[in-house]
Amino acid sequence: MDSSRKISACLVVYNEEKNIRRCLNSLQGAVDEIIIIHDGECQDKTLEIAREYTVKIFIAEHIGVAEIHRILALEKASYDWILQIDADEFLNVSLQRNLRILINKGADDISAYEFLWPLWNGQKQITKNWPYKRCLFRKSRIYYWGIPHFIAAIKEGIVEKVIDGQMVLEHQPSYNNFTWRSFMDKWRPWAKLQASLYLKDFKDIKKFNDNHLDWPGKIKYRIKYPLLFLPVEFVLTFCKNLAAGSWREFPAGWRYASLYACYRGWLDYYISKKKHKN
Repeated sequence: MDSSRKISACLVVYNEEKNIRRCLNSLQGAVDEIIIIHDGECQDKTLEIAREYTVKIFIAEHIGVAEIHRILALEKASYDWILQIDADEFLNVSLQRNLRILINKGADDISAYEFLWPLWNGQKQITKNWPYKRCLFRKSRIYYWGIPHFIAAIKEGIVEKVIDGQMVLEHQPSYNNFTWRSFMDKWRPWAKLQASLYLKDFKDIKKFNDNHLDWPGKIKYRIKYPLLFLPVEFVLTFCKNLAAGSWREFPAGWRYASLYACYRGWLDYYISKKKHKN
């Protein structure tokens, strides 16, 4: 098979023995290789299970967020098409069957695909038609920054959104990630780490396929005037998520939009706090 028609699945995991077999089983026959980066030393059977599916397993320094390790996964991937997936995600049957059809269709002009990614509260789906997640892309046509919540950014070509609701990237963690408690336990530390990274020199940020020389203008202004950005970014983030489709998914979509707006607010707060401390 032409290597341009092959897929590398890239996972960043941390002690995921409860979920990883379901994910890896769903990849069988759908991808051509599996790359696994473990965030620090493994304390359960995650890697023991993973070795049943792949030999391309790497243990990185423990950081606590996936995005920084995704750089290493992209570097280790043999093929241009990347399926970026987490241990608590898996392909449904329709997506398994259509993955290769999509990359054959998109061999020339399509840079990435977005799949329906319904929200899950630990027991059931709480959205039906939103949100979508960009997780299948050509690494030669994207750039990536190792900062929390960064999404593979398109360098050229177009993004085709898969609107067929049967093609779903399932996301079924054992808990509800979209609650205030989860926000305080997980999201807020991510915001603190992201603030620390924003205050670094841009050349010190881990990057893939990137030719920027400095932080883009918007981030520069956020770093310079974080408290000015705080209320503005809160409102803009909330409205942006509503406009993207969350308004149709009440109450879950509105809660999602609110939490992301709060994340942006905490990010600006931590930037201000760290600047003042320095």
